[in-house]
Amino acid sequence: MSQNLNLLRQNYCRPVAVDGPPDLFPLERESEQGKTILAKAPKAVRHLQKFNPHGLLQTYQDERSGAELPVFAVFNLEGSHQLTCEVTLASVFTNAEPESLASYLPFERTQEFIRKINLPRMQAERMAMRVSAAVGIISVFAFVFSHALGSNSAAAPFLFIGEWCLGAFLAYVVAEILLNRVCPWKKLVVTAEFDGLLPKRTRELAFAAKHRFDNLYLVVDQQKRWKSELIRDPVPRALDPLLIGELKHGSRRRFFLIDQFDLTAAEQYLADEFATK
Repeated sequence: MSQNLNLLRQNYCRPVAVDGPPDLFPLERESEQGKTILAKAPKAVRHLQKFNPHGLLQTYQDERSGAELPVFAVFNLEGSHQLTCEVTLASVFTNAEPESLASYLPFERTQEFIRKINLPRMQAERMAMRVSAAVGIISVFAFVFSHALGSNSAAAPFLFIGEWCLGAFLAYVVAEILLNRVCPWKKLVVTAEFDGLLPKRTRELAFAAKHRFDNLYLVVDQQKRWKSELIRDPVPRALDPLLIGELKHGSRRRFFLIDQFDLTAAEQYLADEFATK
């Protein structure tokens, strides 16, 4: 069992009682009898574990690269089996839905690592700006000594400024083209993949919870398992995910722990589901 997930449960889950409507199928809820029950019956009380999503803000430092990465990854049961994040100096982009549980993952902390690996390019940028400014000044002197000013001395300041801007701009463009070839900007793309099957009991719980929760997520221990060209190969590890349900009330979102389980191998799944007893 994952120690990180066990600590996540201990520190960020607490028991709560949740009120909800009686258990009726959609067919029943639309009938007159069902509407009567929903209007008059007392609400059912369910005892759940409320999950604090701020527990997902934990990070660890990759030993090889020094990058600070999230300890956990989050997958939507109705979404992709792959979670990808692209981190640059200016932005963090993930393929997860905005405002979903995955939005709590602290990829912004990885930007410090991006600054470090882009330090040579940043220094080259500063040097390119200085060189461009110097080229602009040289172009002004060349313009003065060429006697292209003529008799209209009132326009001299504007001509000087225009000549300096043009020379500096052209020099900077050339410098950027060279830098993009010699020392391009670097970014970090990390990927987490979910490869497994829910056990029969957990799948039944998930299907039963679908009509009560707006979204269902799996939280997995992703420490030392992120895939990227800049970090070492991921460490293989058996997963024991947390099944989390999300309830929306306007802009407010609440999360609840439904189950924690060990994944089922394909061979075991086939044997459990289809083998003749």
